[in-house]
Amino acid sequence: MKKEEYKNQKQHMNRRKMLQKTGLALAAAPFYFGLESCVSGGKKSFDADVIIVGAGLSGLNAALTLENIGYKVMVVEATDRFGGRVHTAKESNVPGHPELGANGIGGGYARLLDVAQKYGVEIGPYRPRTEPRKGEILYAVKNDLILPEDWNVHAANPMPEGFRKESPTSPAWSVYSKLNPLPKNDLTAWQNPEYAKWDKSVYTVLKENGFSDEAIKLAVSTNSSYGADAKSISVLMYFQILNFITQQAASSGKGGAAVGGNQRIPEAMAGAFKQDILLESPVKSIASEADGATVTLTSDKKLRAPYVLCTLPASALRRIKMSPFPEGKQGKAFQNLSYTPCVQIHFVPTKKYWEEDGLPPSMWCDNLAGRFMALKNDINDPDKVTSCVAYLNSNVAISVDKMKREDAIAAVTKTLEEMRPSLKGALKYVHYWTWINNPYAGGAYAYWKPGEITDFSKEIAKPNGRIHFAGEHTAVLARGMEGAMESGERAALEIMNLI
Repeated sequence: MKKEEYKNQKQHMNRRKMLQKTGLALAAAPFYFGLESCVSGGKKSFDADVIIVGAGLSGLNAALTLENIGYKVMVVEATDRFGGRVHTAKESNVPGHPELGANGIGGGYARLLDVAQKYGVEIGPYRPRTEPRKGEILYAVKNDLILPEDWNVHAANPMPEGFRKESPTSPAWSVYSKLNPLPKNDLTAWQNPEYAKWDKSVYTVLKENGFSDEAIKLAVSTNSSYGADAKSISVLMYFQILNFITQQAASSGKGGAAVGGNQRIPEAMAGAFKQDILLESPVKSIASEADGATVTLTSDKKLRAPYVLCTLPASALRRIKMSPFPEGKQGKAFQNLSYTPCVQIHFVPTKKYWEEDGLPPSMWCDNLAGRFMALKNDINDPDKVTSCVAYLNSNVAISVDKMKREDAIAAVTKTLEEMRPSLKGALKYVHYWTWINNPYAGGAYAYWKPGEITDFSKEIAKPNGRIHFAGEHTAVLARGMEGAMESGERAALEIMNLI
């Protein structure tokens, strides 16, 4: 064996051993994995055949796909961990290690389930986060605590007749389901021009169906899983979500959650990748040139390859200088695509407050507390409350995240204690997480504003010279983690056809 070959093999072996041993502890220190080993023979001016920016699911799936074909691939990642917006809390931070990012794995998540099996990640039961078990929820609306069975006749219920029995968020979904014009067996239909007339706001559609402003605010602009408010979300996006949910429900596969946390999946993918991953290596600029593409890190180190695959969210990509910057609708897409605001404040309960007042442990709130959920994440004791989370979305998340962190925690805690006296002295704060001010995310996941699907959904994933794009925001068929996997696969095949 030649000296250089032995050196490269040793670097790769040491890296794989390190990944296998450290797991979540990997985040404790910066790593630099054998950059020299990624120089393609006969292409000494290049560091790889493809440089992939981002070590989330889409980037890692593309990296493994290209590596398996025999290409030299380098991955650069800004943070000190793998997974991107798949992020599991450390057990030392929050008991039960809840998901800070992507949560449920559907039975139809074929790509994700396949890599989990291939790389030895066990899939266990689904772990509820914002939707509690049946009988464990309480509505907190207008400073009143309301049991679901009393919601129908309660004075705080603003829903029109025919929708009063449903939970605060369900009525809007009922309307979407009734109106959905997309063929149930066509997951690409949401981008077809014939449905462009539905690329309008949820607010407009609900008003047309008899909902008052108060009802719309409660149903869509409070604790919404998508966007910030009803006027900034396209109902066409919800139609596509419904079709995806229908497809998942029809799947014979078994979903759930990765045992130990969903971050175990991208970590296993990174461990299986035999080439170089540079952690803690934020990108400053990406340039497409006549003879290749150059990635410049914030350290000013330059990396070159014939092609670059950028898997960053559009919100993170806006922080990077890209030349040439995409023109027309694609440029508009990168400048305007928005991401769902999300803030999480995690607590450990110091007493069983739900036994003290005899009420359900979790609450859906119309105030700063958001969805206050008692999480049960002990796989060996599924009835034990391991932690609680105030899960904030919509404009509430935006307003809370503008506060100083200590003020935000104090404000949410005070809101909870004033609303429910049994919570006084019952919550020990342990962890704060925001996706809003995260420079590498800018939000939890992409959402489409009215008109944007028609305007640029088909343009956002097109190559820009030698720069290609992936990420859940570029997926067409799937959403969430499976959408990220789909996009990485598509981009890898796209580049393979060019090399």
